[in-house]
Amino acid sequence: NKLSLRFSRNYYVELLKKEIEINFSFHRELVSEIISLFPLSEIILYFINSTTSRPLTIRHNTLRTELDKTKNFLRNQGIKYLKIKEITTEGLLIKSTPIRLTKSVGFLAGLFTIQGVSSMMVISSLQPKTNDRILDLASSPGGKTTQISQFMKNKGLVIANDIEKSRIGSLLSNIHRLSVENTIVSNYDGVLFRHVMRGFDKVLVDAPCSGTGLIGHDQEIKKKSLKRQIIFNCEIQKKLLISAIDSCKGNLGNNNCIVYSTCSILVQENESVIQHALERRNVKIVPTGLSIGMPGFTRYHNKFFDSSMVNCRRFYPHIHNLDGFFICKLIKL
Repeated sequence: NKLSLRFSRNYYVELLKKEIEINFSFHRELVSEIISLFPLSEIILYFINSTTSRPLTIRHNTLRTELDKTKNFLRNQGIKYLKIKEITTEGLLIKSTPIRLTKSVGFLAGLFTIQGVSSMMVISSLQPKTNDRILDLASSPGGKTTQISQFMKNKGLVIANDIEKSRIGSLLSNIHRLSVENTIVSNYDGVLFRHVMRGFDKVLVDAPCSGTGLIGHDQEIKKKSLKRQIIFNCEIQKKLLISAIDSCKGNLGNNNCIVYSTCSILVQENESVIQHALERRNVKIVPTGLSIGMPGFTRYHNKFFDSSMVNCRRFYPHIHNLDGFFICKLIKL
């Protein structure tokens, strides 16, 4: 009996955790969370890919200039790129660059901005229209806010809100650099925003999170104990999503929606937050409209989630070569 227990599945799982902890320098708590997300055949692939940087991508700014002019600028600077139009029409993948893009004239003049493809797809799911009134509940530093305005062709209205006054400067800087003209910046607690203003056609909640999808950009994330942070994040995320739902109009056949996103791959910060909203507000999950991505979880350990969670989309570095991300689209009934 002791011999069979020693060589049980749990025994080998614990050995695997220890090896990953040592070889990839991950905190043991995070290792335990991550390996429960993937089949055994994918676990090592995930850890190898998550610790390397994703390809550098930029978003061409149609508010500032035509795509051909941006391409000409890149070519004249010796920057090699590829179009990624199957995912986003404005995205370009940078193969090589002899200069630092954020110091280039093109960047400073607002021809383009640095933005990951996963991040761009959040706004592709939101599908802003020119006459919309849109709330970006936690908007700084403004990558998604300015992309919303780009979709809207600087028409309609965007409220770009952020609770942190210290972050408003970078938000305003990006708004001005990228020639955004339809946006008002506010500095309210997003949790309480439903008491400030309601009646939006669409609301984006790009929630603060653990950043476990961005380990390739910040290696310090993998070394920390995230237990307390995740508990704190989840409470804020749930309150933000409820506030977003209350700030949005009912659907009424007008394609009004709420999009929730994080750069986390943890279920606690994603499916659990969505489930909380489903149980407390009259909303339903609808397809994101995205052509790629893995479905959300309907079961995790001993927890069961609504069957419509399969309409959510998860992105992983080892499968999609993108930053880890979660996107869910809800409509208010």
